[in-house]
Amino acid sequence: MNPTEVREALETGLIRVRRSARRRKTIAVSREGESWLLAVPQRYDPVRNARSIGELIGRVQRRSARAPRSDEALMSRATALNERYFDDGVEPVSVRWVGNQSTRFASATSAERSIRVSDRMREVPEWVLDALLVHELAHLRRPDHSAEFRALTARYPHTERAEAFLEGFSAGERSARGEQRPSGE
Repeated sequence: MNPTEVREALETGLIRVRRSARRRKTIAVSREGESWLLAVPQRYDPVRNARSIGELIGRVQRRSARAPRSDEALMSRATALNERYFDDGVEPVSVRWVGNQSTRFASATSAERSIRVSDRMREVPEWVLDALLVHELAHLRRPDHSAEFRALTARYPHTERAEAFLEGFSAGERSARGEQRPSGE
């Protein structure tokens, strides 16, 4: 998006601005349906910074273009990961994006061998999505979070890094909703 397009999008509401007294230096952009939500510090001038906003939106669009957009592509990705890390005859029957998981990243039903991934995860890096899929594929074998389950998820080399990413992702979502985690957690 070039600076002129950014200015027009700001005027028409295609880019909505959310100001925060807590945010000091950074800006963030996320997709909300057909529009964009721009989180900025209180005194940030979006019109004056249209070029950097356009560059940020471009990066988000390029990153999301790499993520599997269809259920078929997600199933294909899960099948490839299943063969690579498990290859034991246990196969998912369905893997699909869902829009009704606002707190979970993904879930699995081992009896049906189905996996559902929150559409909030469409924007995460590929290695994080892969870690989520491996996690749910492991649930097809172990429905708990036992040591055996953890050993299965550890087969994917980026599991710990993805868990840290998702912890930060959750904190960001809670912060955006104005929630705070109780002290001691």
